[in-house]
Amino acid sequence: MPIYEYYCADCGLDFEVMRSVSQSGESANCEKCGNPAKRQLSNFAFKSNTFTSPKFKASLEKPLRNRDNQTAKDSG
Repeated sequence: MPIYEYYCADCGLDFEVMRSVSQSGESANCEKCGNPAKRQLSNFAFKSNTFTSPKFKASLEKPLRNRDNQTAKDSG
């Protein structure tokens, strides 16, 4: 089963959940506060003799979710 990464906008917790592919679109409850968390896009690890996963360049900027949350707080 794949491991999916989630982010809780309410308390800021990043966490992982192992679940089946058929449940991949469902939200998961935060392990800290219990509120629904959103699934994040994440890099996967895969290696074979003929293919390796693409190398992603690390961003020096803050994650978009932090900037979006700050913008919402500033306008609210």
